[in-house]
Amino acid sequence: MISAQNLMPVIPQPPHDPTWLLLNARVGWSESKLTGLDRTPPCGALALAPEPGSLPSLTEQSGSFGGLKLPTNVAQTPDGGLYLLDAASLRLKRFDPCECVWKIMPRFGGAGSGPRQLNDPHGVGICGGNLFVCDTGNRRLSIFSLRGYVLRGTWSPPASAKLKNTWEPYAVTFDGAGRAYVSDGANGCVHQFTPYGQWERCFAGFGKVTHVAIDCQDRLYAVSEGVDNEVRVVDASGQELEHATRVDALAARFPRLPFRVDAEGNLHLSELCSGSQNGERLSAVESIFDTHGKPTEGTILGSSPRYVKKGAYLSAALDSELYRCQWHRIVLRGCLPPGTRLRVRTYTAEALLTEEQLDSLLAVDDAWETKQTAQQFKDCEWDCLVASGEGRYLWLRLEFEGGGAATPEIESIRIEFPRISLRRYLPGVFGEDPSGASFTDRFLSIFDTTFRNLEHVVDEQACFFDPLSTPSRPDARTGVDFLSWLGTWIGLTLDRQWPERKRRALLKRAAQLFHIRGTREGLRRLLLFNLDMTAEARCCADSQSQATCTPQPANCAPEKEQPCAWQPPPLILEHYQLRRWLFVGAGRLGDQAVLWGKRIANRSQLDQNAEVAVTLLKTTPDPFHDPFGVYAHKFSVFVPAAYGQDERRRKSLENILNAEKPAHTEYQLVYVEPRFRVGVQAMIGFDSVVGRYPTDGVRLGAAPLGRASVLTGPKEGRGGASLTVGSWARVGTTTKLD
Repeated sequence: MISAQNLMPVIPQPPHDPTWLLLNARVGWSESKLTGLDRTPPCGALALAPEPGSLPSLTEQSGSFGGLKLPTNVAQTPDGGLYLLDAASLRLKRFDPCECVWKIMPRFGGAGSGPRQLNDPHGVGICGGNLFVCDTGNRRLSIFSLRGYVLRGTWSPPASAKLKNTWEPYAVTFDGAGRAYVSDGANGCVHQFTPYGQWERCFAGFGKVTHVAIDCQDRLYAVSEGVDNEVRVVDASGQELEHATRVDALAARFPRLPFRVDAEGNLHLSELCSGSQNGERLSAVESIFDTHGKPTEGTILGSSPRYVKKGAYLSAALDSELYRCQWHRIVLRGCLPPGTRLRVRTYTAEALLTEEQLDSLLAVDDAWETKQTAQQFKDCEWDCLVASGEGRYLWLRLEFEGGGAATPEIESIRIEFPRISLRRYLPGVFGEDPSGASFTDRFLSIFDTTFRNLEHVVDEQACFFDPLSTPSRPDARTGVDFLSWLGTWIGLTLDRQWPERKRRALLKRAAQLFHIRGTREGLRRLLLFNLDMTAEARCCADSQSQATCTPQPANCAPEKEQPCAWQPPPLILEHYQLRRWLFVGAGRLGDQAVLWGKRIANRSQLDQNAEVAVTLLKTTPDPFHDPFGVYAHKFSVFVPAAYGQDERRRKSLENILNAEKPAHTEYQLVYVEPRFRVGVQAMIGFDSVVGRYPTDGVRLGAAPLGRASVLTGPKEGRGGASLTVGSWARVGTTTKLD
């Protein structure tokens, strides 16, 4: 109903809760000046800057990029084997974890220009079962097979690359597709080769490039000679992305090494060493090797850097867009280690200040208000009231202090405004004079924070009743989580063996299963949900067969959405369906026909059919009802065999069956393996799965002999090792030289 009152403009009213400004790395810190502070990766929190030289350098001489990757002259095989190219002795070494020493590979290396000889080598790499050696002095990239170290060939840029100088390969790295990237300082570029050795392109503009690396996103990192502690980062197309300067900012982009590499490129291999030659366990110091594979007197360096002792943050002018705004509260979220502290100062004004005015204020300590010091954060949070007077604009100043070993970290800053005090519910006498009103507001704010936290819980309580948002963390005192407790409201017990995502989804759809609970279909749907065999989980967008390969014209009517072509298996077989009775006038003699009699239950009867280990001794005196009772109230559940091998998943299945099956029934859990045996085990839709034999054949100590094990032929017939001296080595047929 429209009335004159509804057409009147809305009368402005003060808000019930203050609004707030958020400052963090994602929305921006709105900083005006940062002194002695840095943004810590990866979250971008404000913290004291590390002292110069306390962090590993990205451009250190070994080419490990500050420990992010192996040194340039070290490579690792997929099975964990380590190879090291010693540039001093011109030898290739392999690490022996049993004796914790580097052993020289025979018939490889030495000075010269021969196929296996080296001249000023630098980088090595392993990819596709091949060892790549950057033979810089001989100006070639040599590729050796890891089996026998046979030379497979050499790679070099073609004449079409139009290089100004003869290339000098220095280091090699590989991306996820197996492409090789080779640094060439003589031409100031990085060459890209296909996995088969075909030159593709050259990324130019790097200067005298030396070490290179590839991260998990196939981004290329290059170190150039003469550039200190800065690496250039480009994408797969050669587009420049950034210039990185800190190791910790890049750590999340690289896979974690199985051992530690320190700032000098020394390898700390204590995790790989199983012992010394006399069987004794080696200490961490005894298993440190330099870039030549020799033990060194190095020590394990500390992982925490040293920080500057003081730093300051000054915000830009924060605008409330309110005339004479009384700023309320500042909430800091982060961590404050012992021995560190944080000072908070504020300044407010009705007009913007110039840079000169702001610089002069920084020199006058009495011009700043609030002046609160935080020495401990409770639950990673700390707050204080803004003591500055009214003003549209606010400047926030944070002073960081530490002893050098640790630093305060601020992840976010929340500034609340305006101040909406509980004084508005008191008589006006409490706010007659400004000083009295200020005291009352500051006193009531102690209770106001507690009340608003309670109000926030009430305002957001709807999230507790939604299965997708209710908390799932168990209570520290009772051990019960709200998600499980919410399930008890409707009589549903959630299995703790299930992941959180599945428990939330089951609680959300529980009402759809209640009307069929206790039935075959209800149990089947619950099993399909637990096994992730629902149409939502298994059906793909293009499951329907297509009538044409070309897309429909744009002016055609939209096609009606079709149901999923994939249908879940039945899973449950009720045993009454296995009755094979012979009915007079309707049955046929054969395997599917069973005469009515006492043998259906296979009872033991003395002097008639009793056989040891064949017939059964039953004490139930009701043989005439055996044809009904042997199949009644029983069913089998067919699930993939993988669920029987996992204790957690098997227990979850048993809990479902025990809780959801009718009380008078018995179940049999059958684990289905990928096989199909006609005449032995072949019930279509239940226990028959078309699979494939394993290509690895039978492994000693791992594969039991039986119907599912297949003995394979020699490796020569399967593309394996090519040369075997003996009965299988035939020149021209089974023999290939790699």
